[in-house]
Amino acid sequence: MFQPIAKRSTGRVLCLLLFVMVLFSSCAPVTAPAGQATTGAAAGPVEIRLASYGLGDAWNKALEDTLKPFEAANPNIKVKVEFRPIDGYWDKLQTEYAGGQAPDITINQMNWVVPGAARGMFVDLKPFIDRDKLDMSAYFYPMEPEWGWQGGMYGGLLYAGGQALYINKDLLKATGLDFPKDDWTWDDLLAYAQKMTDPATNQWGIHMGIINPPYWSTSFIHGTGGTVLNAAGDKCTLTDPKAQAGLQFVADLIQKYKVMPPPSSLEGQTNPFLSGKVGIYFGGTWEESAIREAGFDWDFAHMPINKDTGTRSVQMGSNAWSLLSTSKNQEQAWKVIEFLMGEGGQRGMMKNGVPGLKSVVDSQEYRDLHKPQNVDVLWNDFAQYGHDYYPTPDTDEWWAAVSQETSAIWSGEATVAEATERACKAVDEIFARRPAEWKR
Repeated sequence: MFQPIAKRSTGRVLCLLLFVMVLFSSCAPVTAPAGQATTGAAAGPVEIRLASYGLGDAWNKALEDTLKPFEAANPNIKVKVEFRPIDGYWDKLQTEYAGGQAPDITINQMNWVVPGAARGMFVDLKPFIDRDKLDMSAYFYPMEPEWGWQGGMYGGLLYAGGQALYINKDLLKATGLDFPKDDWTWDDLLAYAQKMTDPATNQWGIHMGIINPPYWSTSFIHGTGGTVLNAAGDKCTLTDPKAQAGLQFVADLIQKYKVMPPPSSLEGQTNPFLSGKVGIYFGGTWEESAIREAGFDWDFAHMPINKDTGTRSVQMGSNAWSLLSTSKNQEQAWKVIEFLMGEGGQRGMMKNGVPGLKSVVDSQEYRDLHKPQNVDVLWNDFAQYGHDYYPTPDTDEWWAAVSQETSAIWSGEATVAEATERACKAVDEIFARRPAEWKR
């Protein structure tokens, strides 16, 4: 059985990008010498280039505003933020690194960190963390499973995020339903969905924004005691009857009970939850801003519990900042990362994700940002029942294989048994091609 996030590995990313397989050199992991700057004295402020993919005007402005207090407190360091397209980001970064033109700091994802660290692309931050005595126990979110590799730490937390359960309270009221209790079950979920589904008005009880494993259907896989991969992350386990039972529950919501639309029926359309046509929405934390502007009353709900196993589960992951080994100003770049993963950075970016620091998540300021909704429901589920996206260096490749095969379940073109058999065959073949350097 999977374990809560505080006891086992945690996951990703909030973005599914095309993964590019790279050739590895024989470089050893790069570790900056503790207490030693890697650049000499410079005339005037040192410029640190920080690259990130752009995630919209509001997100970009939040990052720029977050860095202003850092620059004010560190007049000898100027941070130049470079926003880039998401598409091709990793390709461009690798090309720049090979040519010695990479930025000092980059946003990072769990599927890039091991391939990059294995070829000496990223600097191990652990010596800096140890030297400056950062209290890693202050984080509710453990970073090692995603950002650690062979004893080192290759990322400083940007924020966490993942699966949220949104409820349209206006539809609840119109249907005569009370808000779900904290201990509601899968049976309750189905009962609510049946009452809120109205084919005559194209109204649905449930919708899942990203349905395929390791995304939102995975909460139901875990709920029945199943997993997507084994503990070592080197074998697909979707053919286990427990995992299949979780997927079958989701399939039944679509095909048997008809309370959830098949994903293919919504291609190219606006999210029906935003148009008020869905009562219960399994979506991403990154969708909160759009939902807040949709014009109806809503709130966060706890993930439902499987009454037979007593299990509730939610998917989550993180993004981080990494230091490039080609940086000529590693000491100054580390100071930027230290700020961003610390109180200042976590407060500055808390509009866009879940802060990792317990002090920030517990703050009234964080709650006020999400009023009138109760954000405690969201982050408490993360802290107690969070499960990763099964971080591996080849996530994009095996995620795509799983998505291709399990999509046939929701359309009715394949049974759960048929789809998971094909998915595991494809995934295990991908894992068999892994370079030895990727071993954690």
